[in-house]
Amino acid sequence: MARTHIDLELRWGDQDAYGHVNNVAYARFLEEARVRTFWLGSGRESTGMEHHFRGDDPAGPKMLVASQQIEFLRVLEYSERPVTVELWIGKLGGSSLEVHYELVDGAAAERSVVAKAISHIVIVDGETMRPIRLSDAGRASVEAWMDEPVQLRRS
Repeated sequence: MARTHIDLELRWGDQDAYGHVNNVAYARFLEEARVRTFWLGSGRESTGMEHHFRGDDPAGPKMLVASQQIEFLRVLEYSERPVTVELWIGKLGGSSLEVHYELVDGAAAERSVVAKAISHIVIVDGETMRPIRLSDAGRASVEAWMDEPVQLRRS
């Protein structure tokens, strides 16, 4: 499987009144995993994607989230063990890509996926904010991290 793994510490404030990690925190986990993959390149695996999607140039390409779906599978309890976000590319278009995720409970004895998600990302020109085609180098970096799309119950 061509996935990168990003370990994220849980925060006490991620919990809600029911004593489990709130669904809003999951969206933050996905965002942090994308930033660490596409901006910092700091997942467990070196993907090389950060060289093409970093966005240091204000006029250069930007990544915009066009839509996001999260399917919650299990309750995630607060723990000192990090949650692991497994991230890969499930679909690649001309100016867009789908980032797919599985969130894994780091405190569980066996691999336990607590949520699955898909973010539809559009690459846009930094000045006009209009969609642009992925560069050949950017496309090649993404293709190396493609895997089977996540299957959500409602798509």
